[in-house]
Amino acid sequence: MKAELLSHFGSDLTITNTARVSYGKQVDEFTDKDIKLINYLVKHGHTSPFRHCSLQFRINCPIYVERQLFKHQVGWAANSISGRYVDFSDTYTTVTEWRKQSTSSKQGSEGAIDNQEIASIIEADIIERCKGAYEKLIELGVSKEQARTILPLNLNTTFIWTGSFQAFVHLCNLRLKPDAQQETREVVAEMLECVKNIEGNPFQHSLTAFGF
Repeated sequence: MKAELLSHFGSDLTITNTARVSYGKQVDEFTDKDIKLINYLVKHGHTSPFRHCSLQFRINCPIYVERQLFKHQVGWAANSISGRYVDFSDTYTTVTEWRKQSTSSKQGSEGAIDNQEIASIIEADIIERCKGAYEKLIELGVSKEQARTILPLNLNTTFIWTGSFQAFVHLCNLRLKPDAQQETREVVAEMLECVKNIEGNPFQHSLTAFGF
């Protein structure tokens, strides 16, 4: 799995000047007043100025993680690699540690199972079976758009994801929680690190205000 920041627009100053337009004002230099304004906006839930900055990522992850991420639609636009056009049936994300079903959550997991090796053998077997079946269907002349229907959910996919800074913060708030799926947390954590490591850290004060 990999998250890569392709481009970004705006900065903390973009956000504060967007807020200032209500008073017909604008400044050219970021000062302590801007830090206070960002903190005020976050504290009082005035989040519309944060929608005027954007972030664009290239994400590579298994389909089951993509599905979790795509639950976030407001403020995001996505375009994915298509199995109708290309054959990407040979790349999979395999499990490094098999977890038990949570006893307190119907959808969560906790701890590790005892029979790790057996679970991994089952996974490897089903991947090979599905890959082989896909290739046979293609050889029979079946279209890619139909042949792909038999591939498992740990098949890797790639997509471009562009969203507002506010949408990104909302994603982090939900998908970095301990009860979020671990694999999804890993992708979102990498996205956050990408944003934190932008040269000059243009969103430093906004990230701090939101608790990141």
